[in-house]
Amino acid sequence: MLPLRFYVESRPWFLAEFGTLLALFIAVELVKTFGAGSGRSKLMMSSATTLLAITPILFAFFARSFGSPIAFEMSTLSAFGSVSLAVAIAAKTDRTRAMSLVASGFLVLFATSISEHSQAVWIAVAWMSVCVWHLVANHWEKLDVCLPDSVRPTVGVRPASVLIAVVLCIAGGLAVRNHVGPANRMTNGVMPTSGGSKWSDPAARSGVGSGDAAIAAKDHAESFGAVESEIFLESTESSLFDMVNEMIGEPKQKMKWDRRQAMGNENLIPMHDQAAKSEKGGSSFSTDRMPPKKHRQFEDAKENAVIQWDGPTGIRLAMQRFDTFDGVDWTNSADRSNDKLSQREIDQNVWFFDPKLESRALSDSDLVTVNLLKVLRLDSTRFPAPMMTAGLHIKDVNRQDFFGIEHDGSLFMPERDKIPPLTVVNLASTQVMEDELWDRLPDCQTKLDASEQPTSDSTQHPYQQLQDIVAQLRTEFTFDRNTPTQTDNPVEEFLQTRRGSDHLFATVAALRAREIGLQSRLVTGFYVPPDAYDISAGHANITPDDIHFWVEVKLDDGRWFELEPTPGYQQPVYTPSLWLSTKRFAAAHWMHGLLMVALGVVTYLTRLIWIDWLLTAVWSLSLLLPSRKQLGIAMRIVETRASLIGKARPTGKPQRDWLEALVVRDLQMRDHVQQFCDVADQATFGKPAPIDRRRLNSLVRALNTKQLKSMTNETMA
Repeated sequence: MLPLRFYVESRPWFLAEFGTLLALFIAVELVKTFGAGSGRSKLMMSSATTLLAITPILFAFFARSFGSPIAFEMSTLSAFGSVSLAVAIAAKTDRTRAMSLVASGFLVLFATSISEHSQAVWIAVAWMSVCVWHLVANHWEKLDVCLPDSVRPTVGVRPASVLIAVVLCIAGGLAVRNHVGPANRMTNGVMPTSGGSKWSDPAARSGVGSGDAAIAAKDHAESFGAVESEIFLESTESSLFDMVNEMIGEPKQKMKWDRRQAMGNENLIPMHDQAAKSEKGGSSFSTDRMPPKKHRQFEDAKENAVIQWDGPTGIRLAMQRFDTFDGVDWTNSADRSNDKLSQREIDQNVWFFDPKLESRALSDSDLVTVNLLKVLRLDSTRFPAPMMTAGLHIKDVNRQDFFGIEHDGSLFMPERDKIPPLTVVNLASTQVMEDELWDRLPDCQTKLDASEQPTSDSTQHPYQQLQDIVAQLRTEFTFDRNTPTQTDNPVEEFLQTRRGSDHLFATVAALRAREIGLQSRLVTGFYVPPDAYDISAGHANITPDDIHFWVEVKLDDGRWFELEPTPGYQQPVYTPSLWLSTKRFAAAHWMHGLLMVALGVVTYLTRLIWIDWLLTAVWSLSLLLPSRKQLGIAMRIVETRASLIGKARPTGKPQRDWLEALVVRDLQMRDHVQQFCDVADQATFGKPAPIDRRRLNSLVRALNTKQLKSMTNETMA
């Protein structure tokens, strides 16, 4: 159940539930070991076992009451597993234990069958391997109970049996591979949390809708889910650049004396109001802007969402890019309008890929993430897309002329006024590993004037210099969209006041990246804030307040990765490979590593001493146990000590004969051993009788590893 629940549920509730199960299991085992026999211990054990069985059900009620619902089927399966564990603990007969094993096997196979992960089958293979190992071990234990003169099992029987079982499982899986059709989601759903048109549950995390009849996008056309419909609604909402103007202010009007036309003040407000309908976007972006005006119509996030995003939060969705800066205005000089998207059919779905990213997306599917974007009120033909978006897919659309690549590389729908509202788009984006940022940034030299002060060490790696630039902006500058510019050079003013809007943070970061010899560009789009995610609906509502600016830097293979210089926004996550993480850990903790190696060597060389101490401590704690268990622990301690010096008891040899052979040359110890064996035989096969703890204690402490080693050497001599 761990893989099915760990990554999708509330982490605190999940850890609390399984921590409670673990604590109850340990409590039951402690009571069984140290308190068996008394009425109070039986009551405690039965209470803990019952609580162990119903813990998942209790947590399901509590979690749902506190706003973190657990899927009904997940709670049911967890309860099934906890009940099978409780049955195994409370079992008195082999038949009951077998029923617990069958129940756990059903749980493993069922969880494997409903999992969508391609590697989930290995859980079932591992479980079957453990079962085969248990059966083989149980076979030899039964032979050992019969006390034959000697039992000499073949060394490779047990591993060979498990290996054959694993091979058979793999062969069976390969035999049915590609002979079973793909899994299809049921329209009506199977359980409340599986989605569908007939169910609705706040714990649902997949399915075909988020409410009744959402699949048709008719009764509640604005509900979000895997709703891909041909129904398009008309909209008169703002375009992207209207939102930019409302969030960070209008561009300043430059007063040119060669050509001027007077404009009355009464036109200022009407022009601002009409911008939402008239301005479609431009080919430039000015950094010199007026303070933003407050608009009451953008206070309600849910009612004013322009797009909805079903994917990770804390990321950026780019819409337009600018690569040329003249000191005040950003423009775009790149031209990718002649590039055509390539059409491919994947799993009976038509996808359209960017030719520059297609090969990477198709060659390594593990680095590709597919998310859903739903357009509500976005008056633009451009698709808001994550970094390195390689392709897109819209249900039932297979015409290549529906999509294109803008001059700056953004994906868009040509020959339209805007993307039709309620269009659901599948966006496939490729991930970039941190290793690539260290390997694929071109070698560069810092380009600074003599009067400028470097912001980072020019001898460092370019990626390290970028990190220093971002860190300085995020720590030494203040993000404030209400700060007006007083001069005609907003960038210089921003560097002096160290306060400004996010477009100035992005501009300075882009310019400093160019100073160290890298290609950079300004990006405008949306930020997906973590608090915008609606748990019950399963998506994030993106509003005009989420307009944002950031920077992209070019790698040597033509791809662009993003940087986040503005404080208050989550930085992009570039996951290092295992090799890079290992090297970093070794570099940061090499001294600790040397100490650990030295400690390991000392621990290994002194293993006989400290293991003997631990065994002695265990024997001291056994004072509270019944006499029969004390005898068993004493025998196990002696056998463990003998195994440490290479004199383990041969399989099938009686314990009395083995002990007497160990102390054959020590008459005093031989008498103690004979008395110990007599008491053990009496406790095992006869009427239980009190034991002499003092005499038993002297035997256990006398037969330590040092004494056994000296006795063995004398015997060999």
